[in-house]
Amino acid sequence: MNHQLSSLKAAIERRHPRVFRRLTWLRDRLAPYYAEPELRLLPALCVPGEAAYDIGANSGIYTFWLCRFASSVTAFEPNPNLAALLEAKFAPLIAAGRLRVEGCALSDGDGSIVLHVPRSSALASVEAGAVGAHGEEVETVTVPRRTLDRYDHRPVGFLKIDVEGHETAVVGGGLALIGRDRPNLLIEAEERHNPGALAALQARLAPLGYRGYFVLAGRLCTLDGFDPDRHQSRSALNAAGTHRVKGRIYINNFIFVARDGVADRLRAALGQSSGR
Repeated sequence: MNHQLSSLKAAIERRHPRVFRRLTWLRDRLAPYYAEPELRLLPALCVPGEAAYDIGANSGIYTFWLCRFASSVTAFEPNPNLAALLEAKFAPLIAAGRLRVEGCALSDGDGSIVLHVPRSSALASVEAGAVGAHGEEVETVTVPRRTLDRYDHRPVGFLKIDVEGHETAVVGGGLALIGRDRPNLLIEAEERHNPGALAALQARLAPLGYRGYFVLAGRLCTLDGFDPDRHQSRSALNAAGTHRVKGRIYINNFIFVARDGVADRLRAALGQSSGR
């Protein structure tokens, strides 16, 4: 059923873009009530007076809410169709100077790169093995490739990175910015897309003073309690790998913080006692 809904969504996006924009706007407003719990933590993760970057913005769920909590937002989306959707959907915010849309793939180098786009879903990736594993028709498009460090012209307080297996390259291309500003990070990482991704992220971020966490059952947990066999089992997902099976646990979002007090703010937002 979830695969059929994803196919229907993709068809509406291609054939009726104006309707799709309106539907995504409604979805965005309701997302904190049904989507991933980290959305409800954005007020604690965003820093007043500092920018937020939505890397892998897709159709803009995080962009929608980041524009409410950050001083300015840059949305990075390499899929040309989705970048155009973001520009149309958020035109008033772009005109007001609150939002920029960058139609490029962030990585660890500059130039161009091939983006793999399944026709039945919006989960595109520059990693060929991260999409189309279940016989989906996949299209390819060459897109600009840039580094995060090219966008270091303003203080950045928060980065959300959801790039379907390319997250270590994104971080590798932004170590100067990350080391300078020490933004709060929310990074999707999955062993099935990028084996060893979480360990690689920890190895790059720990020397910069970052500590890692994840949310489980409404509690903020340290990364030493994460077990990929238990918390990221492929059996917890549907056949297409696009949705979590109801009642199962699947953790793929990780929070990294280097600034003092952020973990306590996150615990407070979750209704959890400080330090526990």
